[in-house]
Amino acid sequence: MLAHQHITPGLGSELASDIQLTSLSDGQISALQQLASERGIVVARDQVMSLQEQADFAHRLGEPLTRPTNPSEIPQELIRIMADENSKHAAGEGWHSDVSSESEPPGLSMLRMEVVPRAGGDTLFANMYAAYESLSPAMQAFVETLSAKHDPIGHYLYVSGAKKLEEVPSAIHPVVRIHPDTGRKALYVNVGFVSRIIGLNRRESHALLQLLYDHVAYSANIQCRVNWQPGTVVFWDNRCVQHFAAFDYFPEKRLGYRATIRGEKPISCAEI
Repeated sequence: MLAHQHITPGLGSELASDIQLTSLSDGQISALQQLASERGIVVARDQVMSLQEQADFAHRLGEPLTRPTNPSEIPQELIRIMADENSKHAAGEGWHSDVSSESEPPGLSMLRMEVVPRAGGDTLFANMYAAYESLSPAMQAFVETLSAKHDPIGHYLYVSGAKKLEEVPSAIHPVVRIHPDTGRKALYVNVGFVSRIIGLNRRESHALLQLLYDHVAYSANIQCRVNWQPGTVVFWDNRCVQHFAAFDYFPEKRLGYRATIRGEKPISCAEI
């Protein structure tokens, strides 16, 4: 068990201030993963961790996705997240679930921040368990039968120029997925990757996706906001959470490193 307190009643937990991630036992790592699957987000403050220590920690969580084009000083398990006075955009703008176009999309993501602006730069999170549960019963029953095509338009390998769009595969996933650790249903479409609903015509698909995206974006009661400080580490479970990085701090600098852990093929409602 890891001592923690809730960020909101339904979403997010912050670990006790005396917990150092690099000192966790295997049992505590399992507890961290379970807490993330139940609460969606886990925040750890005042962490002392090098790039290599973060990469090593990522392997304790599972199989990290890699970025072979990293410079030698950045381990392949990490992605640098940076915006400064030369940036027109910041990584993570717009509601999304990390690289959901993978056939086995991520479970946990782990972002450690080193440099933060004097104000702003928060990350917003939305609870996809609650997004599904707050739909009407009729809409729940309908979307449970559907699948969506996830294209790699926001994939880090494409966005970074490491690969062409056609070199990064797409995937088809259920619109509602079952979390393997909690058994709960979560809405699983996001504006960052989903191109269409399978089996609906273009107008129907666009209208339904826009309805679901608006449902996530405007339902403040299923969201929370995390303020970053140097040394803050945040874990989020992409199977049940979406996030949005606010780029409201231009021209100041924000710098961090993310590890992304491969998950499993999403489980549809038809499989239970």
